[in-house]
Amino acid sequence: MSRSIEEFRSQTNRVLRSVGGKLAGICFIVNEERSISADRGVDMEALSRAVGNASKKMCEGKLVLKLEGAGGRLVAAFSFKDDSQYDPERVSGLLSSLLNNLLLQEERDRDGLTGFLKKEAFRDQMTEMALRIKTEAKSPSSKSSGRKPRSPSLSFFHLDLDHFKEVNDTLGHRFGDEVLRSFARQVRSFFSQNESGEALLARLGGEEFGVLLAYLSASEARSLGRQLCEFVRRADIPTAEELEDYRRLNPEFKAISLPQVTVSVGSATADSAVVLKGAEESLPGELDQLYERADVATYVAKKLGRDRVMAFERILAEGGTVIDYDERTGIITLDLGNEMEVDVGDVFRVYDNQKFTGKEPIIQPGSQNKVIGHYPRLVLGEIEIIMCHPQVSFAARREGDTFIPAPGFFLEWVPPSERGKRGSGDRRKRDRKKVSGLAARSIFEARLRESLERERFILVLFFFDNLVSIREQRGSSTLKELYRSLAAELEKISVPGDVVSAISSEFMGFLPASSSRKGVAARIADLERNFASRDKATFSAVLLDSSTAGLERSRALQIARKGAEIARFKGTNQTLTLDARILFTKLFFYHEHGEYDKVAEEFQQLHVLGLSDEGALLYYAEALSYLGRLEEAVDKASDIVKKDRHNLTAMEVLASSTFELGRYREAAQAYESLSDEKKGKTAAWQWRDFGIALLYLGEVEKALGHLERALADDATDASAIYHKGEALMALGKNEKARADFMRAFELGYRELSPQAAKLLGQG
Repeated sequence: MSRSIEEFRSQTNRVLRSVGGKLAGICFIVNEERSISADRGVDMEALSRAVGNASKKMCEGKLVLKLEGAGGRLVAAFSFKDDSQYDPERVSGLLSSLLNNLLLQEERDRDGLTGFLKKEAFRDQMTEMALRIKTEAKSPSSKSSGRKPRSPSLSFFHLDLDHFKEVNDTLGHRFGDEVLRSFARQVRSFFSQNESGEALLARLGGEEFGVLLAYLSASEARSLGRQLCEFVRRADIPTAEELEDYRRLNPEFKAISLPQVTVSVGSATADSAVVLKGAEESLPGELDQLYERADVATYVAKKLGRDRVMAFERILAEGGTVIDYDERTGIITLDLGNEMEVDVGDVFRVYDNQKFTGKEPIIQPGSQNKVIGHYPRLVLGEIEIIMCHPQVSFAARREGDTFIPAPGFFLEWVPPSERGKRGSGDRRKRDRKKVSGLAARSIFEARLRESLERERFILVLFFFDNLVSIREQRGSSTLKELYRSLAAELEKISVPGDVVSAISSEFMGFLPASSSRKGVAARIADLERNFASRDKATFSAVLLDSSTAGLERSRALQIARKGAEIARFKGTNQTLTLDARILFTKLFFYHEHGEYDKVAEEFQQLHVLGLSDEGALLYYAEALSYLGRLEEAVDKASDIVKKDRHNLTAMEVLASSTFELGRYREAAQAYESLSDEKKGKTAAWQWRDFGIALLYLGEVEKALGHLERALADDATDASAIYHKGEALMALGKNEKARADFMRAFELGYRELSPQAAKLLGQG
């Protein structure tokens, strides 16, 4: 908000200079965030009280203007030289216009429920903050001020309310909104009381929030996250006063006990090297990565039990964390970080990070070797990696080990020479000797990194169809034999320079030396014929050509894995050449069948991979609307309409979602555009909602016309009948209004206003 005020001050003073005036002070409140900027001796609090309910008033020799809008209130004071000649009415009109623009800009950039920044405005201001601290750090004045220089770092906090879905499911979405509103107040209060400096606050969607702070080290950020968790845990959300107000406005709310609100926090810090040494144009990308790292840390915090903070730096430093364990299957879910270069078959020792029972000392930095504790070495057992994914991987207990790796226990990689029940003859090495053409995964990844720098390359993933049934019916040993057999057949058709590797227990990777898609496809066809004639199993393959438009080469392996998922979805014995359209197959299928939760999930997965499609974005916006994620639906639909103002579906999503959010001005504008685009051929329910929005905005005559059009198409729409009655009552036609209220009541409509209920009871 401070940025907007400074821009307004500069613009206003430029306008007033010609008439001998200037901005003396401004008091700006959007939702519950308050900013005051005033010249010395100007008390804006007193001037705000003095102007009262008036929109314009002369107070203490200053022209004071007040403007109010949805969620915002702005009071500004202007002073003029004694000898200045100006027209008060003209100046007031001009200044009111400037104030209105400022208020509208802030309301556009802010979430209507919490007052926090919306995601796009937040991203812009994140970049501005990064550029500002980069400039300040290089400024000579910052070095000669005599104060201790602050490290120009950036810390991102990702906040996710715990078990919020249960609040919505048990107490209703309206009360859920009250919880979000109260939580936002508490978070704003926490950061305003804390001495951590300027905090950018954003609502990222649903119950997820973001905070960006400057000049914190990673350890300071982690400490601040712990304080925030404790602050939220102790706070009353909502407060007793807020709850009393809510009950008064919602008398049907009967809940006695309310759940305690807690939050999971993920933090990530970009140090001074990132901020100072990176080019300015690379800062948005660095900030995106900072967000993703904090998001991963939040995921781990929730898996570890919620109501806690997890720093991404700790995940990387500790080597890994157990985040889930299924006693029935013995499968352990791990977070190993994305830079661990873990291989299938690697062994880890599990130990409890909370018990300092070992002998290796922890030395306090700068304390002349003062021992403050010991690293844990309470060995609980060993696990072996069976599947690798970015960040989250899976492992199984090694046979014979008896332990329960509880969530929160940490891992220590065990070299082959030290592994229990395992000598120097590592099993992976023995297996690879049997298939000489099967390269180590590290070689495959090195070759892939080299390929990313070339103009073009081909990547192929092989995987067996019906993997689960093969394992269950024929055993894991059979599956391993099948992979060895497939690798042997692939070796027969390989040429020098090809690389083949088992990159997980599920996939075999193939990097051909040739970049000819046609030639590689022919070799795969030969492989299918040779293999099918001998082994009682079928396999599928996905082929990724790095030159295909719409595919981000830097994420080739992740995209190929997603392609394998699509190939399984399409059937068995597939050879799929990937392009951007094919990768949206599942999303389009789910949309066609109305599975909107899966549409949203699929879109998010594809978005993470850098894949985009205008049709998919439209379906995603529509799915968000159906799922009740209305703020997100509005954001996505708005993006589409900006690019294509004739997109009817996006306009419908925008109109219906803003209406559901109670943003009636935006809804009316969207319905107006939709009606013009469809040349009046609008659905009955859309005429109804259009009319209701106009009714709430005070445009009664126009609202009545739209409600009558809705009833001409559907005469039994109880809501349209009731709101038509409200319009008639506003026009003083009480008898007709009472008849409509009676009809709506007979059709089951019960949400009557006190005035309508009173009029209805008069008969």
